Amino acid sequence: MTVPITTINRRRIARGNVLRWLRYYVSLATLLIVFPALTLAQSGSPFDSGFNSLQNLFTGTIAKVASLIAIVIGGYMFAHGEPSAKRNLAGVAAGTGIAVLATNILSWLWGM
Repeated sequence: MTVPITTINRRRIARGNVLRWLRYYVSLATLLIVFPALTLAQSGSPFDSGFNSLQNLFTGTIAKVASLIAIVIGGYMFAHGEPSAKRNLAGVAAGTGIAVLATNILSWLWGM
């Protein structure tokens, strides 16, 4: 059974379409206003926290463990009379200093 389309039904359909489009445009306008405001509210780059974590990891924990392993291996080489042990230990000392103190060197050079 179909309902005949009368003038009253046409007005209801037209009003419903207008309200539907009005809701759509209001929600779209709200999204276009709110999302840029949220992105501008961030301080700095979204990658800053990840890169700072990597920097702390590589100049802290990993650098100290790798330095310790290199010093132990260099010490064994020196104890067993390897001919290039002194040069290797000097390289380990320089590399350890650079790896562990890299953040201090960067802040000294560029103020980072």
